[in-house]
Amino acid sequence: MPQDPLMETHVKKALNATRSLHKRLRELEEATHNDGINWKPLKKLAADANKDIQAMRRHASDEAVRADVRENILREAVRDDLIDREANAARVLDKQRTALEANASELAAFERARMAAMAVENAIAALCPHGNKQCVGVAVLAEATATAAAAAAAAAAAAAASCTESGDRA
Repeated sequence: MPQDPLMETHVKKALNATRSLHKRLRELEEATHNDGINWKPLKKLAADANKDIQAMRRHASDEAVRADVRENILREAVRDDLIDREANAARVLDKQRTALEANASELAAFERARMAAMAVENAIAALCPHGNKQCVGVAVLAEATATAAAAAAAAAAAAAASCTESGDRA
């Protein structure tokens, strides 16, 4: 999963700041030559801050991966539920067809009822936000590009048709 660019920017700034702090503390230690200041705990504090920032980066990355896995598991569960419902509907339809094949006159009514039920199921499925889309990112971009290209072609055809019509009238 790609990292959050804003998070990465802040992490890089914080890591650079702790490195710079550690470097300047070392330079001050060398420049002062035993003025009685204990520089070691200050440098250790800067190094610990750097390590903690790196640990927080790893933790945020792990949480993003976990969230992605959870989302995919839920999407798969919804897909499996949809498959189960469709299989159950097919079994019920087969049982109804078998029962009604005995009476040929009732078969036409059965077909009308089946078509109405399919129309209702399709309308309900169209309302579901968790459709069978496997890869939403690239598919959405490809669909948008195709739609835009089709719209541009239709506009060009309409413009050509209007030019042709205006040329015929003149």
